Amino acid sequence: MKVYVLPADAFGCGHYRLIWPAYCLREQGHEVVIMPPTKGSGFMARTQVDETGKEILTGVQIPDDADAIVIQRPSHPLQPQMINILRSNGVAVIVDMDDDMSSIHPDNSAFHMYRHRSNTPFSWKYAALSCRIASLVTVSTTQLAKVYGKHGRVRVLDNYVPSSYLATPHLPSGAFGWAGTTSSHPNDPQVTAPAVRDLVRDGYTFQLVDGDKRTASAFRTDTITATGTLSIKDWVPVIASSMDVGWAPLAATTFNSSKSRLKPLEYMAAGVAWIGSPRAEYRKLNRESGCGLLADTPKQWYNHTRELLNNEQLRSEQVQAGHAYLKDQTYEANAWRWAETWTEAVTAERKRVGLD
Repeated sequence: MKVYVLPADAFGCGHYRLIWPAYCLREQGHEVVIMPPTKGSGFMARTQVDETGKEILTGVQIPDDADAIVIQRPSHPLQPQMINILRSNGVAVIVDMDDDMSSIHPDNSAFHMYRHRSNTPFSWKYAALSCRIASLVTVSTTQLAKVYGKHGRVRVLDNYVPSSYLATPHLPSGAFGWAGTTSSHPNDPQVTAPAVRDLVRDGYTFQLVDGDKRTASAFRTDTITATGTLSIKDWVPVIASSMDVGWAPLAATTFNSSKSRLKPLEYMAAGVAWIGSPRAEYRKLNRESGCGLLADTPKQWYNHTRELLNNEQLRSEQVQAGHAYLKDQTYEANAWRWAETWTEAVTAERKRVGLD
């Protein structure tokens, strides 16, 4: 079985969902080709414009040995057409989704890209259509399975971390912080306010990993020290050197009900104790790992942070529990789940077109 993988980007989304598991499968001997999201990559397509001015995909050239194509966030109007063409030729198409694109907050930087009536050709509706007609859909949470997999052809593949993350040295800093930006989390820091202001007033240090100019006001504080934009390579090491306690705030929204456990996993890999909002995947991770504290009010954010920063033994226990849990939560240990899922899609597609 030969699988061609098309990640949506070369950042967190592309790596966590497709690139890292694909690399692991290649190392294990599977035939997987990663087609980077760069200009000139992808498949050759032929299109024409019909009498209404709509662009129609008339053909797509893919390698003859392709058994399956994995596409991430297919939100362009030509992509559902491509899926139909590929499946009509017996090629399995797996669509991977890691967010509910139909409920993006209007202040999220992605909102105007995927809004159906926007200045871009992309739309969450094309992504939803792609999922409806795909051979199989993979998602990062059970809630997303309800959004994109009502037809039943859906599998949940959790987010994991590369095993190399577990060797990241943690440098004690005495600080608490957040690894994020309001461009993708416009209404999440606010659920903690005014805890940052009060903790800083009481002598604690707040550190922002990534960040933007709107972050201080989102946390209802005056000034924040931020690292600026980081590469995926530097992300977890910088977290490890920036804070002892990491925050994972998520507002109680439809969009966030589908968010995965990823942020706390990154903190755990960095040797950082974490506090998170009581969203579904964070509650589940808290139960399974035995680490993490959940906060639903600014007072709880304040009290939990003080407790973790002041109680070195508690913080150490949290970090140790996190590392113990992560030992079998790596892509190296779980890439087989992707191989099994892709194989399932290929087998079903071959049976559907009468090749098996």
